[in-house]
Amino acid sequence: MRKRWLAGVLAVLLLAGCTPAVPEPSPVPTPAPVQTPAPTPTPARSLKLDGFLQEINARRRAVIEDGEPLDITPWTPDFSEQNDTFTQAELEVLTTPRELEQEPVLAQLQEDAETVFTLLRTTYGAYEYFGGDEVFLPLRDQVLEELALEGRVLYRHTLQDLLYNVLSPVIRDGHFKIGDRSLIHDKGLYMYYVPGLYFTDTAGLDLAYVKPTVGPDGAIVYWFAALSHDGSDLPSTLGGYDLHWEQAGYGGIEDWKNGVVFSEREQDGIPVLVSRGMYSETPEGQAQLDRFAACGEEYADVSPLVFDLRFNPGGMSNYFMYWAWGWTGQQVRPRNAGGHRFSQLGCFQVQSYPKEQMGTWGTWSADGQWIEREGLTLVLMDKGIASAGEEAVERLHSVENVVFLGGPTSGCSLVSNNIHIYLPRTGLELYFGTGLSFHDTIDNIDGTGNLPDLWVEPADALDAAVRLCRYYGVAGKTAP
Repeated sequence: MRKRWLAGVLAVLLLAGCTPAVPEPSPVPTPAPVQTPAPTPTPARSLKLDGFLQEINARRRAVIEDGEPLDITPWTPDFSEQNDTFTQAELEVLTTPRELEQEPVLAQLQEDAETVFTLLRTTYGAYEYFGGDEVFLPLRDQVLEELALEGRVLYRHTLQDLLYNVLSPVIRDGHFKIGDRSLIHDKGLYMYYVPGLYFTDTAGLDLAYVKPTVGPDGAIVYWFAALSHDGSDLPSTLGGYDLHWEQAGYGGIEDWKNGVVFSEREQDGIPVLVSRGMYSETPEGQAQLDRFAACGEEYADVSPLVFDLRFNPGGMSNYFMYWAWGWTGQQVRPRNAGGHRFSQLGCFQVQSYPKEQMGTWGTWSADGQWIEREGLTLVLMDKGIASAGEEAVERLHSVENVVFLGGPTSGCSLVSNNIHIYLPRTGLELYFGTGLSFHDTIDNIDGTGNLPDLWVEPADALDAAVRLCRYYGVAGKTAP
């Protein structure tokens, strides 16, 4: 089973998006070589591309034009009574990393445990969304009780482990970390598939395990694919088929290793735009991002177009926004709602937060707009897409004739504006956000991600896109 790795996003999210630190080069999984399936009989029939597009377009358009308004008011109450929770000195300690010379004693661990739940109550963007005081105060009491158990040997990581154990069942947040432990780790769902087995007749099969894909010849057919945490819950047989599941890999890793954040390429004559990140710490990378933001209009009439977002952990969403505006001639806007919590700690740490609004939420809501566009756009996805990368996927849901191909994204979008916090007695680091964000629905997709239209091994996604275009004779205007 392949070693999984989620592209982390480790930085403060500003109003325009998130700016992650450059991820460490390990442990990056090297995807297994893509095995070309042994020749199989050409399916008797395949799905028609036009009908497939019509179904996708109708479903997404209905979400924008007929969907229920996204009401987040229950989770964004006024909290101005909390504006004096911390002193200036305490704020400085909470935002300063430190290493302690000795293991903490019980009283210090208890004090930090209390601080954690105070921070959640006063600062965390999804505090009310995940249940508020009714849920979190009993969890605080549980942590304090377990810390004080007679005979417990106390170490620095004791608090980390206790916090993880009580919070991870409640908080489904792809950004939230306690020390080096991500709260989504044990809840993340990954794509599994059965390679080389394609069919067109789904009668008698459990459709929970059947997904449309691109066959060896480029036709849209079906295969077995599903989401699972570790594959242990997947069936070994279905409909007379013996199923040998594999975990999907990633695409675009070599670009990421080589510092590529944006490039323009061709694959068998098809224009390919590659976006591997929306941030850079080098002049070369910044030049690439500037080109990305500026070139959208040049591809306005290009079809087919491949937009490769694989292994894009996010960054500043502005680059994609400018590109999309040029590409479509208008703002690419799905149905969405969200807000920024202007907490005391948030206003202290994030200079752009308006201090006069401390204790309130800055919220927004948009009905979205459906953008009609001729031609075919294929967007390549994998589990390495997160944060602002996922925002690009979500915004592209509002554009006609866009097909998402590959595997699900990471699911890392519910809570934005993430900040680093350091507990005063133990130095334990917390990383969580002060914002809240929804696209299309109020559903929380963190850990699950945005799902593809065509489920393909991500490492094979570009080749699959080319095969599809060849099979259906997709042609049109090419890049300048």
